[in-house]
Amino acid sequence: MTTKSERDTVGVANQNADASATRRMRFAAPVTLLVLYWGGFLAINSFNLAIFQTFLYRLEATLALLATFAAWWLFNRGVSWGEKFLMPVVAAVGLAAALALRSPELETKPIVSLIMFILAASITAATIWMFLTRNASPASRRRGLIAIALLMWAPLALLRTSGMSGGALPEIHWRWTPSGEEEFLAAREAAKQGGADNAQPAKAAEVKPLVAAENDWTDYRGPRRDAVLNGVKLDADWDRSPPKELWRHHIGPGWSSITVVGDYLFTQEQRGDMEAVVALDANTGDEIWSHEDKTRFSEELGGDGPRATPTFAEGQLYTLGATGVLNCFEAADGKLVWSRNIADDSGAKIPEWGFTSSPLVVDGRVIVFAGGPDDRSLLAYDSQDGQPAWNLASGGHSYSSPQLATFGGVQQVVYLSDKEFTAADPATGKKIWGFPAGQVRTGMPATQPNLIGPNEVMIAFTEAGGTMLLELQPGGEGQEWKVDPKWQSRDLKPYFNDYVRYGDAVYGFDGNIFASIDVKTGKRHWKKGRYGAGQVLLLADQGVLLVLSEQGEAILVEANPAELKEVARFPVLEGKTWNHPAIVGDRLYVRNAEEIASYKLKLQ
Repeated sequence: MTTKSERDTVGVANQNADASATRRMRFAAPVTLLVLYWGGFLAINSFNLAIFQTFLYRLEATLALLATFAAWWLFNRGVSWGEKFLMPVVAAVGLAAALALRSPELETKPIVSLIMFILAASITAATIWMFLTRNASPASRRRGLIAIALLMWAPLALLRTSGMSGGALPEIHWRWTPSGEEEFLAAREAAKQGGADNAQPAKAAEVKPLVAAENDWTDYRGPRRDAVLNGVKLDADWDRSPPKELWRHHIGPGWSSITVVGDYLFTQEQRGDMEAVVALDANTGDEIWSHEDKTRFSEELGGDGPRATPTFAEGQLYTLGATGVLNCFEAADGKLVWSRNIADDSGAKIPEWGFTSSPLVVDGRVIVFAGGPDDRSLLAYDSQDGQPAWNLASGGHSYSSPQLATFGGVQQVVYLSDKEFTAADPATGKKIWGFPAGQVRTGMPATQPNLIGPNEVMIAFTEAGGTMLLELQPGGEGQEWKVDPKWQSRDLKPYFNDYVRYGDAVYGFDGNIFASIDVKTGKRHWKKGRYGAGQVLLLADQGVLLVLSEQGEAILVEANPAELKEVARFPVLEGKTWNHPAIVGDRLYVRNAEEIASYKLKLQ
């Protein structure tokens, strides 16, 4: 039987042993790992990588950090076996509690990047704490580690997400703050309750079919789908004559762009469980008519709502929703003419980021990409009654839109998919030629073909593969067309952000940075513009680019291959902005997933 004095001696000896073990703990390995991890995390955007590759490298780096730290923790002689197994158990308990208390939004949107950041930040905090308490008692160290292990998952309970930025980072908000869609729906409901619903449906007798003027913005990225504006020159001195806001309204989420015909502005948005096509008064932003389909598309990276842009043709409006609802309306009053579902017609699954194909209307055909099996990939419908006209095998996945082109005097519909770059007769769907995508599979096509010359076209199959210029040689009677790459370049790697050509230079986004390359060689002129995942529009008569940044700024940039020269900038929207801008006359129209606005521009 031991005496009290003997027990005290043993206790002191054990404490000394624990303290000695703590002092033997080596921090070189975890500190080196963390320096490498955070250095790479901060520096990776400066590398010449595709955005999806950046996300994958961050994921792989986080998993490597977790594995190596776990190995260091498990085999570290300065940590007792009790601590080695206690901390993972406490972390698991904290994770279970956070998941039980998590935001309802996180139930369907488990943002991987947020979890990656939590793990890396927690490992960093634990390492710093162990270093600071290296000379303290083991009990003090354990209390801090237990607190870190319990609280590391608190963000899952306290935060909500609204998708990702163009740089593949999560957009986070406090969970108790309302989303833009919630504010929008609340304002609409309040307006209805107060009798101030701004919808103004016209009487049937007053409605006249809409007719597009020469300079109207009738399609995705303009009448030719090339984001090139002619006939407009701006006064670029925005310090003296800044854009004047004419109106601004809340809008439901969605990445649809804007179509403008006369006094009508058309777009698409999500309204709770309803996907809406909306016609607004272009002068006031007030609603003229709207049509709602009971369907909703939600996606954890891109966000909620429709993606495609309405197309106007011969008095009618054609729209495609994110779940595949293809509608035709009388544009003036919103009367539904016909409706189809391209997922049902093709047997295609809804793509990861939704159906994004803005309908192409040509020669009595409405053409969209569905990506269905067999030959039900590119679909055409009769523009008047919606009956299927033809279908063509052209790949199984893409976020691009069909585009009209003329090569060798032959009008054709061209389309980019994961399988090939395809050209077809718009009337019959007969394949004219195809150029295979090759082996690059990181990402999917999301940009438009750019018609460089009479027999030249620039394309980007994937962000990782960069861009290439193709030369087309029409075949003779019964002969196949010849398609030859003139160059392929990774100096311009567009993600979902299209590019424009002016003179011998191409201007667009290389990942998240604005850049210019030589159209003849594909070699880079410069890469400097830090505008995020923005969009660009060319004012061809002026040699000026209007860049709409991801942060909602409108920036005028000289179309100058020698240098990046900003002319003016002005904030036009708040929040993440991926939607293409539109200019009609002296009016600039912009929107994002939360608001839509119109500005008056001073012209030269």
